[in-house]
Amino acid sequence: MERRCVLNSWSKEEVRAVIRYEWARGVSGTEIHNRLVEVYGPGVMSKQMVRRWCRTFSDVRQQGEDIP
Repeated sequence: MERRCVLNSWSKEEVRAVIRYEWARGVSGTEIHNRLVEVYGPGVMSKQMVRRWCRTFSDVRQQGEDIP
């Protein structure tokens, strides 16, 4: 049986790192958002913002720059 809990606190950097990790694994923005909500709760970040971060990571990767 899998144990899950909702984390009550997080930093923007922590959430962004999770998004980057999942994006690098090929997970869609919508699925990343669903996973974030499971762990951090519904107030973690909007789906639109998660997708925006995924686009940012893709754009930066194509340009060969460092991730912000």
